[in-house]
Amino acid sequence: MLKILKFENLGFYQKWVVVSGTTALATGVCYWATQRGELSLSLLLLFYVPLALSTVFLGLNVTAVLAVFIILISLFNLLSVSAPTWILVTFFIGLAVNYIAWYRWIKSGELEEFQLRKAAEELDLLENDARIAHEKIKNAHQANQVKIQRYIALNELARSLAMTLKTQEVVIFLIETISKTFMASGGVYTLLLFDNSMRKSLHAVRYSVDTEMEVRLNRERLNSDEIFNAWVVSQAKPLFIADTANDFRFQNYSPENKIRSLVSAPFMAGNEMLGLIRMESCQPLAFRQEDARLLSIFCDLGTVALEHAALYRQTIELAITDGLTGLYVQRYYKERVRDEVFRALEHKLPLCLMMIDVDKFKDYNDKYGHLTGDRVLKGVAQILRETVRTVDLVARYGGEEFSVLLLKTPWSGAKTVAERIRQKVAAQEIVAAHETTRVTVSIGVAELNPSFKDVETFVDSADQALYQAKADGRNCVRFAKTGTGS
Repeated sequence: MLKILKFENLGFYQKWVVVSGTTALATGVCYWATQRGELSLSLLLLFYVPLALSTVFLGLNVTAVLAVFIILISLFNLLSVSAPTWILVTFFIGLAVNYIAWYRWIKSGELEEFQLRKAAEELDLLENDARIAHEKIKNAHQANQVKIQRYIALNELARSLAMTLKTQEVVIFLIETISKTFMASGGVYTLLLFDNSMRKSLHAVRYSVDTEMEVRLNRERLNSDEIFNAWVVSQAKPLFIADTANDFRFQNYSPENKIRSLVSAPFMAGNEMLGLIRMESCQPLAFRQEDARLLSIFCDLGTVALEHAALYRQTIELAITDGLTGLYVQRYYKERVRDEVFRALEHKLPLCLMMIDVDKFKDYNDKYGHLTGDRVLKGVAQILRETVRTVDLVARYGGEEFSVLLLKTPWSGAKTVAERIRQKVAAQEIVAAHETTRVTVSIGVAELNPSFKDVETFVDSADQALYQAKADGRNCVRFAKTGTGS
């Protein structure tokens, strides 16, 4: 067995040398035997030794060629020595027998080879099927992992939104969760909130997952009239675009920022649209249809959270604002005044406070009725809001009395604002009982001074100035004495 293995380990040229040498030796012995009349020895050597070695070493094709060569030499030898007829007949019978044996051997080998090839092909098919099945399972597993991660993110977002009562926090949760969930290549995530009462668009944008929250970015993207946003607003349903270059709905679209794929969904509270979210990418096919469905689910959660935040905000506003004028109520206003006084003293900032009273409002109310009196109070409140800055605090202090806290405003600035308020109120016309009427206000102004003992002293100083304005004939502005509480 070891010797056979040694023969199998021979190189290609070594095998040819063995077969060629054996054939040459057999041919020589054959020729010598034929010349001496030893035909049986010649046939034995010719038909078995070289052919057997050739079959083992070189294969059937080479052995067939070698067999033809040996047969021709043998026939030549037999004819050259004028062998008897029975020898030639025996020779040809031997050829026929060998031919039949070889033919059957080759056919059986071809059959086996065919069967082996067929079995190999079946194995290849099975392997290919197994590989395809493995890829399907792998892809399904990856898809399931993505779905699991997305539903985990959805669950975490729902829990976070359930504990959030501020609109800004809702916006942050939504943008961060969506950008981390989808993570599209070159993705930009935009959220627009529409405030119909203020005619403004609140917005937040996040570029991919590597950037911080942005609020001042591409204005086109944050415009509700932009082509994609306008489509969502008009249709009130989600928008999915696999490739803007091939979407017939936007054939004339040629954006400067080269948006190629986009998904957008609205926040729908019944028939009212609170805003929208959109995801976009400069790469085509960055999103799939299932991304649009998932984004709609995010928007549904966001809608509920925004409604809760709005309801909470309204509840807080009802608690801190006056129902008639919409200004802060006295209790909340005093808390804010206290905070601003401490901040102004700590940072050495100027701060002025005004106390405002509608002159002879009781008489006016008795003459024209409470409804007209309410219109007067609303008109004065509107003038106050329009005259002061948005950072300033305006409150209905009680009855017909108002108060304004002017932040970072010195004495000179407060004087200008107070006089402007007095003039606007005096110029306002109010139609009551088919006649045009007017009202006036008296204003007392105090500037914060470190000598004030407490916040109440500061407020009382402005109040004393108001009493002085009333004593001086009303419809005027008076200023508290600096450094005193009177």
